[in-house]
Amino acid sequence: MEANLAHAPCGVPLTVTRVADERLEIQLGRMGIQPGSAVTRLDEEVALNTVRLRGPKGEVLLGGGMGGKVVVHLDDGRMAPLTELSPGESGHIEAVTGGESLAATLAALGLKDDDRITMVRALPPMEYVARVTGRGRVRLPEGMAAKILGRMGELECQFANAQAGAEFVVTRILGGERARKAIAALDIAVGDHLVLDHVSKASSYRMTAGDRVVLSSRGGLRLFLRRDQADLVIVRWAGQVQQEPHLRPAEEER
Repeated sequence: MEANLAHAPCGVPLTVTRVADERLEIQLGRMGIQPGSAVTRLDEEVALNTVRLRGPKGEVLLGGGMGGKVVVHLDDGRMAPLTELSPGESGHIEAVTGGESLAATLAALGLKDDDRITMVRALPPMEYVARVTGRGRVRLPEGMAAKILGRMGELECQFANAQAGAEFVVTRILGGERARKAIAALDIAVGDHLVLDHVSKASSYRMTAGDRVVLSSRGGLRLFLRRDQADLVIVRWAGQVQQEPHLRPAEEER
C-alpha cells in the first residue's frame, strides 16, 4: 500500500518512496531521511514548550511551534528538535523543517544552519500583559511575544525578553502571515510603543496528532511536520491496516 504520510497508519513500519518537494527533500536528507529510509508515524500528543537558547548573538526565545522545526546535531552525535533538548546540551543547527517565513524569523534572531547553539531551558506556558501606548492593555502568549522584535533603549530584543516597566518600540513583526495577522488583530504594529506590565503563567498547550504529523526515524529522531508537509512525503507499507480517519483542522499560525 502507498499513500502520503498524512494518511499513513500509525505504529506501522513505513518506507519512504519519494518526497514531492525539492526543498523538503533536501531538509529531510540532511537528517538521514530519504527514499528507502525506514520510518514510523507516531500517534501521540506533542508538548510544545517555548525554549530559551543561546546562539551567536546571545539568548533568544523560540515558541514551541518554531522550536519543534529546528533540528540540532548535538555534540554527542545525536540529532533532535530543539524542544527535546535538555538544559546545557550544545550542538549546531542541522536543518529547519519549516518554510521561508521561519527561516527569515530565525535569521532576524541571528540563527541559521550550522550555527552553534546551547539549550538554556524550556519555559512553561506564559502570558505577557502589556500596555500599548494610547490603546490600553493586551495579553500575549509567549510565542507571540517572541515574534515581536524591537528596541528597549539601545538594546534590540524580542518583546519576550523585555523588562517590566521599560519602553519597548516595535521595529519588526516576525513569523508567517497568520502570526502577523494575529498580532495585527491586537492593534500592534511597527512603530508602536509597548510597556510590559507583568508575566504570568498560562494554560498548558498540547498539540494533538491532528495538528502535527510526528515522524520517527530508525535512528530515533522525532520530527514534527505540518500536515501540508506530510502530504508531500510518500510512503509505502505492507498489507492492509485498519485505522480511524484523521480529521484535518485549520492550519495553525506560523
